[in-house]
Amino acid sequence: MRYLLTGLLSILALAGCQEIQVEKAATGEPPVAFATYKWGVAPLSGSEDASAQLVELDEEMRDTVAAELQQRGYRQVSQDQDADMVVDYQVAVVDEFFSGDTRDPSWDKQFDSNAPQDVVELPPLTDAPLVIMSVGIGRPGGAVIWGGRASELLTRPDSIEQRQRLIANGVSALLRDLPPAYQ
Repeated sequence: MRYLLTGLLSILALAGCQEIQVEKAATGEPPVAFATYKWGVAPLSGSEDASAQLVELDEEMRDTVAAELQQRGYRQVSQDQDADMVVDYQVAVVDEFFSGDTRDPSWDKQFDSNAPQDVVELPPLTDAPLVIMSVGIGRPGGAVIWGGRASELLTRPDSIEQRQRLIANGVSALLRDLPPAYQ
């Protein structure tokens, strides 16, 4: 029993240290030269349906994407006809996310099916929400050329620093292949 509990605690500790998961956009588009962009989505700050947490995440995500673009020399424009590319983004929080051993996804099923009834009770959910970020950049009206989806557990939801670091890491990973602006 002691070995079972030690193993269980080790696996739960690993689950809390989940690394960022990144899925890049898969396109066959050739590299293109862009210099300007416009937002393809409106900020959530004007939405009455969005929670305060989502509005904060949305603002942080938008600011982080804008900073990455500015660092690469891109300029935001307000007129649609002046934009070489459109930038879409989304951030979401999944509060009820079950986390097991990310290196062995079958572990949860094995444990559930092999565990003696009422001996060890695993919490069905972690208290660490999953933050999912997506960024898509492409020609106006065209397919996504750069971007993708990234997700990571937010182990300290009240920590602004961790949330900002998580978003910065996700956006950086998603836009790693974005070339500098055409001059």
